[in-house]
Amino acid sequence: MSHDLYANWATTEIVRQIKLNPTLLLSGNPVASQLTAYANRESGRSWPIPDGRISADYSTRDIEIAIELKRTNEGLHGILTAIGQSQAYIHKGYHGSAIIIPEVYNTHNSPGNYIHQVLEKTNTDLPIGVFSYKEPDTTLTSPFLNKLTCHRPISFDLATPVVPNSTLTPGSSTQWAHLREGSSESHAFFKYLQTSKRISSIDTPTEPDISYLPPQLIAASNRLSTNSPLEYLSYATGITLHDTIWRTFWFENILLPGVVKLWSSKNPYVLSNVPTSLILENGNQKMFFSGRSDSIKNKTIDKLNAGTITENEAWENFAKNIHTRAHSYREDIDSGLSHLGFLEDDGRPSNLGYRFVDVCERTKQYYSGQAKKILGSAILKNGDLSVLLHYFYKISEQFFTANSFAHTTGTGRAVKFDKDSYIDAVKNELANNLNVMNTAAIRGGTSRKPFQGELAVLSKFGFIGPSRKRFRIGSGLLINWPLIQEYLDFEL
Repeated sequence: MSHDLYANWATTEIVRQIKLNPTLLLSGNPVASQLTAYANRESGRSWPIPDGRISADYSTRDIEIAIELKRTNEGLHGILTAIGQSQAYIHKGYHGSAIIIPEVYNTHNSPGNYIHQVLEKTNTDLPIGVFSYKEPDTTLTSPFLNKLTCHRPISFDLATPVVPNSTLTPGSSTQWAHLREGSSESHAFFKYLQTSKRISSIDTPTEPDISYLPPQLIAASNRLSTNSPLEYLSYATGITLHDTIWRTFWFENILLPGVVKLWSSKNPYVLSNVPTSLILENGNQKMFFSGRSDSIKNKTIDKLNAGTITENEAWENFAKNIHTRAHSYREDIDSGLSHLGFLEDDGRPSNLGYRFVDVCERTKQYYSGQAKKILGSAILKNGDLSVLLHYFYKISEQFFTANSFAHTTGTGRAVKFDKDSYIDAVKNELANNLNVMNTAAIRGGTSRKPFQGELAVLSKFGFIGPSRKRFRIGSGLLINWPLIQEYLDFEL
């Protein structure tokens, strides 16, 4: 089992323990009913990066705890690095940290007690908890259940003044990476990383040329915002390298000359239905703003032909949509690449990101071969989607061992699997019992179904069944474990 799997499972168990006994987290006499907490992951790539994260709330006070886990193969050296890293997380802005160490090493029979003694002699007041673990039981949904021993509670003092810290990124809403169908395509990832590679190699990068934009769109942008059309239409007003990379990618690949035209002719208005430069897995070019009856350009052209809006109103509606789509798409691209380990916090490609770009440039294959192996392996390992699949499998075992016909409707030959009931039940287990997702913070609103993006992405790689064959009576989600193991064994 990988280090990251251990870290995720151990973080989950610590959350369970502190919810049962808040004194493991807070000093004084905290009341359990006032504490909420869930295990998640750091959303950015700013060093030092913890192995896990706990986001808690006590009586309206937000508390962020970093997790540092050591495996037995790291040896006694891991004891010293854990002590240093746990302090570095507090310096970064975390309210506290927790060290999770093996119960024994071959050369030390109680490393947890040793770390406790060191901290008590040198850093008595620092909110650093120490836990040791026995080997996990992977037959359980939560493999570290009752396998952790607390040697030193975190003991964060609620009387500590609140000091705003802009360097600490908000926690994610789940313990696995944010991926969204339609925004996590391999070619889009490649083009963004390629743009980043090019721009970050220039000493003084220049902004993209937007002189080709229709004057009506420029005028609409100026009416809507005091920011420049470049900034408004890309939803990026910053001056960092990251902002320049995003603006360049957005205008060079999405807002192409044909894409930013509303119509190709008038009387009647004829839609300018031009694709972007991004390539989908089926070989087609990705459409933005048009192509469906409910797309902004389609709806706008219909209204223009019906005479219900003016041309100025049409361009303003289009500019607003470009503005909001730029924001949401950047969130998806940035978050996805960052969580998968392809992008550094400043916007530059990581070593893995450079490797992915080089493979795509050399082979011209974005959805097969080495590129697919790199991305698929990163999704499972760096993005921790393998953790989500583990939870699905174990939770499903619980459901269907108790009742083979759980989450079905009808009787006899008419029996059907109720996937919505099943998905909701899994979500409730993950949120309320395992505490590995915060349903209140999940993006996308109530219209999006739980795990919609994750399941769509996993299906594209064959890790689970396609949409029509994704679930089965008596077993739930169909998971292709041999293929998953093949990708887990692939070295990143």
